[in-house]
Amino acid sequence: MNKKITIVGCGISAATLANVLANKGWDVTIYEKQSFVGGNCYDSTNKDGVLIHNFGPHIFHTSYDDVYKFISKFTTLNNYVNKVLVNVDNKMFPLPINFKSIEIIMGSKAKETIQILKDSFKNQKTVTLFDLKKINNPLINEFLDYICKNVYFNYSAKMWGKKFEEIDPATINRVKLVLGYEHNYFPEDTYQGLPTNGYTEMIKKMLNHPNIHVKLNTNALEHISFANTIKIDGKELDHPLIYCGPLDEAANYKYGMLPYRSLNIKFETLSKDKYQDVAVVNYPADPLMTRITEFKLMTFQKINGVTTISKEYPGQFDLKSKDFNVRYYPIINKENQDLYNKYVAEFSKYNNFYPLGRLSQYKYYDMAPII
Repeated sequence: MNKKITIVGCGISAATLANVLANKGWDVTIYEKQSFVGGNCYDSTNKDGVLIHNFGPHIFHTSYDDVYKFISKFTTLNNYVNKVLVNVDNKMFPLPINFKSIEIIMGSKAKETIQILKDSFKNQKTVTLFDLKKINNPLINEFLDYICKNVYFNYSAKMWGKKFEEIDPATINRVKLVLGYEHNYFPEDTYQGLPTNGYTEMIKKMLNHPNIHVKLNTNALEHISFANTIKIDGKELDHPLIYCGPLDEAANYKYGMLPYRSLNIKFETLSKDKYQDVAVVNYPADPLMTRITEFKLMTFQKINGVTTISKEYPGQFDLKSKDFNVRYYPIINKENQDLYNKYVAEFSKYNNFYPLGRLSQYKYYDMAPII
């Protein structure tokens, strides 16, 4: 058996696979067109010494013991707990919505609202918006109407560029409400935090193996051709190709470009110790911006007199756009899935071609599940 493998792209899925296979004796070559590894997990230290997440905040969270054990070979987590606040008309309350949020939103009606939820969902820690809709109660309907209109509808309209009811139900179903006072954006996960020295350093350690060869600043599609067989630099590929890039790009957009949502992230460094009370604050009522992140509050860096924040502005992905030319979130609906399936069929004739990851599988993945 020829234990060679070629991987296109060097995000967290590629780095994980490369490490696992290298330790099993495989010789792994990775093509990465960027000058860095990590994909959208990439982080770097800015000129003011603040470690920032260049493609928006990434918080590692999982209940998979095996995943936690795997990443622990390369890093330790700093045990940061993501306590998000939402700002609605200068009223701040926790997100996901919890009992404290209900007290702020419902005022004198909060106690009764909370009791109805306790009675309706005994022994449950979280519920979804769909769960709330099933309760035929005027008070719950009032509460649900408030959070949908003021929190989720506005945010979703900006984030996805469409009406709330047009969004894929699986995406909406990821929204959880916490039945208690716990303020934790990932209440169901055992392990949570950020790599103490950053994601980039963690991934570099994953790739630090004599069997792994990474070619940065190299566009694989300038070397790989797809015809009757797959060739690299004119030579027929005699081993597996793991493709982590956009599948439509590999087919030269034969059937059209797969749609994504993108982000324009604007960074600001301020001459103060701290900008906000928590690392992430969402702004659903803002006409353009979705959230502000303050990175020192995530990384626990001790830097006096300076802090860096990022403001996120979503838009439609467009390769020609100055602001929205990075693919972030696949837009999952039947039309786009049908288009993606055409590309899957296009590559199914190759018995050594394997799509992997968010871009190649046109599916949103958190870090732990992809590992």
